[in-house]
Amino acid sequence: MHGGCASKEPMNLSHLLDSLDGLKTLVFKLLPTEVTDLVAAVPMTTDGPWTEDQKAVYQKNIGIPAERSYWKPGGFNNVPLSKSEEREKWIDAVAKIPHRYLFLDPDAGFYRRHTRDSRRILVPDELKRILTNRDVLIIYRHQYWPKTNHQDARVYPYVSDGLHILREACLTACAYQSPAASLFFVSGVPDKIAPFADGLRRELRGEHTRRLVE
Repeated sequence: MHGGCASKEPMNLSHLLDSLDGLKTLVFKLLPTEVTDLVAAVPMTTDGPWTEDQKAVYQKNIGIPAERSYWKPGGFNNVPLSKSEEREKWIDAVAKIPHRYLFLDPDAGFYRRHTRDSRRILVPDELKRILTNRDVLIIYRHQYWPKTNHQDARVYPYVSDGLHILREACLTACAYQSPAASLFFVSGVPDKIAPFADGLRRELRGEHTRRLVE
């Protein structure tokens, strides 16, 4: 499928506050508050329903409060399987969340297509539907090993491949990259991701500027 994508399920309680969750905390702290104050979150759980205490831990870690955290879009405790009526209803419900910036936390991120009955990823057509009447999606993505002729040593191959997938779909994107996981900022309009790219660029210095890939 992905040349060996990570096996961790999206937003599984057993991984709450693990080392990769720290990356989400870091990136949101680097972004300007005038941006993060407008971000809503869809945790995309696969082992819900979570207790209110468990939700509070996640919300505190990410820095997005309960009133901007959407745990059950369409009434579903967990992300429905792809290629199902329930999945269509879930996508429609996420698309209707009334915030200009939306953080999607599927861990396995996005890919060109669904394979088998996958809930682990989003595909470009789903991203475009969720972007309707919205400026930017922020998507968490684990490392994978794409089959590609990647050449740029400054960019991790899975980040380069992810950006290529998005651009193939006529979406604009940049990413905060790290070896094990990254956050992608995605829009249908090029200038909409500027507040995120500009904010990260201001905070990153010296060697750290390689973290931002545009």
